[in-house]
Amino acid sequence: MQVRGLLLLLALILVAAAAEAEKTKKDGSKCEDWRWGPCVPNSKDCGLGYREGTCKDESKKLKCKIPCNWKKKFGG
Repeated sequence: MQVRGLLLLLALILVAAAAEAEKTKKDGSKCEDWRWGPCVPNSKDCGLGYREGTCKDESKKLKCKIPCNWKKKFGG
């Protein structure tokens, strides 16, 4: 009885590990030379925004953040 439970647990761990490995394969991109643009805020001149990247025929948008107190450091 204990051996059966141990084998079942081992099988579940293997299935979970295989699913995780497959997930990481799908997220990866074969392109290595990404060009990223500046972070463009959604509103005003600070806060959350997006940065667009291109590589050959692929393009991606990543979330980014511009701090709202960045002008204070430069005396703006």
